[in-house]
Amino acid sequence: MNDKVKIRSKILKIRNEFSDELRTLKNKKIAKNLKSLELFKKANHILFYYSYKGEAGTLQLIEEYLSSKQLYLPVIKGKSHFQAIPIKRPLNLKIGYEKIPEPVDVEPSSTYDNRLEMVIVPGVAFDKKGNRIGMGKGYYDRYFEQIHTPVKVALAYEEQVLDSIPKDIYDRPVDTIVTDQNIYYCK
Repeated sequence: MNDKVKIRSKILKIRNEFSDELRTLKNKKIAKNLKSLELFKKANHILFYYSYKGEAGTLQLIEEYLSSKQLYLPVIKGKSHFQAIPIKRPLNLKIGYEKIPEPVDVEPSSTYDNRLEMVIVPGVAFDKKGNRIGMGKGYYDRYFEQIHTPVKVALAYEEQVLDSIPKDIYDRPVDTIVTDQNIYYCK
């Protein structure tokens, strides 16, 4: 078992042991810290992820900003990539790949990807240099190779931020990590 697999397993265990009350409190603090970022305040086209399996929560943020910003969610295409698809109110989603909710009844277009000013990135573990370990499928790393470079902001619980993690040549770091306790500027 390699180091990334060990780290992923350890952090997922920690993350999954949070009580509902603690997770709710941490998510509120993460949202407050994200909303304090000037880059977030100025960005109008933002790709969010729909949180699942214990990831830092995004649904309340999506609901809050759906009317004032153009938000997008990823839609998995094949086994290797995704596209950013716009979402609108009312939030109309279907269960997609890995049972992750994604937009319904939208004609995919690559032009959306180039409008993005910010991408809210999920992950399992991060270090203070912006390196991340995801679920191991490489979707976000491949996505960042394909599009222009918007600001990449990770949402995480403080327990997910380590001093260092292994980095492979294809890994793409994030610019900022927002946790319930800190904001890490990685560049």
